[in-house]
Amino acid sequence: MPRTEESRSARELITDRRFGPYFFGNLFSNAGNWFQNIAAGVLVFEITGSNTKVGLISAIQFGAILVFTLWAGKLSDRVNRRRMLLFSQILAWLGAAGLAITILVIGDDNISNPVPVYLATAVIGTGYALSLPALQALVPALVRPGDLKQAIALNSVTFNLARAFGPAVAGWVVAAFGAGVAFGVNALSFLPLIVVLGLIRQREVDMSGETDGSISESFRVAFGDRRILVPLIGTLAIGFGSDPVNTLTPAIADLFGEGRGFVGLLVAAFGAGAALAAFRLGRFVKSMAAERAGAYGLAVLAAGMGALALAPNRWVALAALAVAGVGFIGAITALNSAIQNRIAEEVRGRVMAIWSVFFLGVRPIAALVDGAIADAVSVRAGIAVPALVAGGMALWLSSKARSESRTQHEPVSASRTGV
Repeated sequence: MPRTEESRSARELITDRRFGPYFFGNLFSNAGNWFQNIAAGVLVFEITGSNTKVGLISAIQFGAILVFTLWAGKLSDRVNRRRMLLFSQILAWLGAAGLAITILVIGDDNISNPVPVYLATAVIGTGYALSLPALQALVPALVRPGDLKQAIALNSVTFNLARAFGPAVAGWVVAAFGAGVAFGVNALSFLPLIVVLGLIRQREVDMSGETDGSISESFRVAFGDRRILVPLIGTLAIGFGSDPVNTLTPAIADLFGEGRGFVGLLVAAFGAGAALAAFRLGRFVKSMAAERAGAYGLAVLAAGMGALALAPNRWVALAALAVAGVGFIGAITALNSAIQNRIAEEVRGRVMAIWSVFFLGVRPIAALVDGAIADAVSVRAGIAVPALVAGGMALWLSSKARSESRTQHEPVSASRTGV
């Protein structure tokens, strides 16, 4: 039986004239983020010798997301999302380019104050916060409806593929050429996506539904429909269950008697697992209800993190993280797709802004919890607790999926919820 044109493979999507350039532009941009993160952390630590002041870099980035993302979602439902994303990328590029020029002119060794790094981080973080809702909401306008789940998986893979090689390359560049060059690489990495956003033309989408355009309206839509609220809660579990990859990898490396280089390998193993899985994920997710697929993904994430907690050596740890990466991309793709397929265009930007806050908002809390458990009990316990949370959420999602009708539902508009 010939395959219908509504279901294309990952290879076909990345060669699509709309989605393909966007995919590669996003990949380059995400890879550049690692050069910024590694160089900024190294430079601020060398200037101050303070881990707290290094942590302030992430606090500034996250603070921008909390301040601007919901407002950006509201704006993205009123303006052309491609143009909004283009503006936010140019703003972030200005911050990145300004920092690169400053450090290259003054020199790494002559910087005595971290303020330039903090100021650039604030500008880049603001651009990132403004782009988050549009970044998620634009994808349905670049592909056909039947391609949405595969497109979401590929959109997610740009981050994980960048994570698979970005930290190691960035660390080498900083060590060999200095932070200024790494900042310059980050600034250059914005340009492909900026060019792509200036050239591509999105598909026409219907935004004619009734709406008052408020942020409170998006909360009523998101929290008033269980088919949106349940995936949002699942998204919190994904962020919490995968947090040890961000917070505890240095301690995990030390647990196995390894140094800094192994930290990068641990992060890369997780990213590689996610990246490889994403290219085959669309058909798997499409074959079952989104909540059930999300439950399977969370179960695999929990299994991988549980295996990491029990790993007897570094090789098992790397393999466990690769498995966890597979579960992570499966869960995030399924639950993101469930939300995207449920909401109407006139509220898409605002609801995806809420999704962004749910996905990123749990990170500082999870980091504090994981770190506290690791310090008070053990590193393995700090990994095991998030794994148990993810496993429990997988069971909960599975029970919700079993009770859910298999019938198709129309997208939720601002004037109707499915309570």
